[in-house]
Amino acid sequence: MMHEDLIEEINKDKKMGLDLSDTAYYNVDDGVNDEPLYADDAETADVVAVVEAPEETKKPKKRFSLLVAFLFGVAVCLAAITLCTQVLGIRHLVADETYDYYIDLDKSYGKYYEIMKMIGEDPIAESEPEEISDETLKTIVSSIGDPYAAYYTASEYEEIEKRYLGDYVGVGIGVLQEGKDIVIKTVFEDTPAAEAGIMTDDVIVKVDGREPADVDEAVSMITGEAGTKVKITVRRGGETKEFDLTRQRIESDSVAYNVLDAHPEIGYIKIASFIKGTDDEFTMAVKDLKSKGCTRFIMDLRDNGGGLTESSINIADYLLPACKIMSENTKDGTETVYNSDATSADLDMVILVNGNTASASEILAAALQDNKAGTVIGTKTYGKGVTQLMRKFSDGSAIKLTVTEYFRPSGETVNGIGIIPDIEAEGEEVLEEALKELAQ
Repeated sequence: MMHEDLIEEINKDKKMGLDLSDTAYYNVDDGVNDEPLYADDAETADVVAVVEAPEETKKPKKRFSLLVAFLFGVAVCLAAITLCTQVLGIRHLVADETYDYYIDLDKSYGKYYEIMKMIGEDPIAESEPEEISDETLKTIVSSIGDPYAAYYTASEYEEIEKRYLGDYVGVGIGVLQEGKDIVIKTVFEDTPAAEAGIMTDDVIVKVDGREPADVDEAVSMITGEAGTKVKITVRRGGETKEFDLTRQRIESDSVAYNVLDAHPEIGYIKIASFIKGTDDEFTMAVKDLKSKGCTRFIMDLRDNGGGLTESSINIADYLLPACKIMSENTKDGTETVYNSDATSADLDMVILVNGNTASASEILAAALQDNKAGTVIGTKTYGKGVTQLMRKFSDGSAIKLTVTEYFRPSGETVNGIGIIPDIEAEGEEVLEEALKELAQ
């Protein structure tokens, strides 16, 4: 598309019924002005109201000179555009991506921009429209029907980003959304939450006396500056309990491991979440356990609500030979396939899951199950088969939206279905079944 087509495409959506530059309007209070008003801004020239003077006060020579100068300027611009686009073969005067961006932006929000600009230039307007507030943006994003979508202020996103880097200020809990409930699924050792007596399966009712709308809001309310206070109200069974906690910097390792006391040949690895570096931590855990004589392994993904997809895929790649790990589809049907390379850790292992094993954890569990790399033991997983993208804006705020649905190597979806274990077990039976399976 040539540059003049771009101008035409933008301008054709800005007509306001009448092209007001061709119509004379007069101030009904003051009568007819002596001098004409001219549009100083070329972008609004097609909607400006021109006030014409009576015939006897017009100055034809001056207006004619201005018109000649204007037309000469237009001719020079058009000549330059023609030279670039038609003679030199330059498609646009800007990059195609930038060109498409501004065309879409103008089509969607050009009218809003023009209205706000005109209101701002109104000499008798008593106020100007305020910018869209963070509260309004939160409401817009939460109303689109995507339960995982969220808008974050700059301070909220800063804390979320730290969580994925394994370094944040909070009280030391991991939470998960279960229906309308915000349930504590992990209480990290040596943290304010653990010392105060908060327990797994406690349901967060209020934070500082206010009910959080969802898990994301609960997290943003609980995190904050180190040394500040936060009151968390939880429901435990039929009781309500309040905890006054002091936030502190939490530096959490996402991987914990040890050699089973009664089974020195078995290494146990617990992945609490997938954050930056989890894949490296896991690799080091395997190598360390092997150096201690472990030949069989238990990978525990119970109560792991997910995190960074990349870390999960990297662990699957480390464990699997050449095979399919997962595929994901965008709304327009574009498919991306993730495959493992030929190298493999080739571990004899079992994978433990439960109803709180979700998202990135399910990607890993499904990849291992479908490629026969390990036996999955436990209860049916959560069933979150979609992935989200965080986009940070220049002011530090960010938006999280679902961008793909992923599919396990077999081609089946996980979303709303979960992963059915090869061996179903609950409670203490899970470890017993794991040991039994590894003994075969």
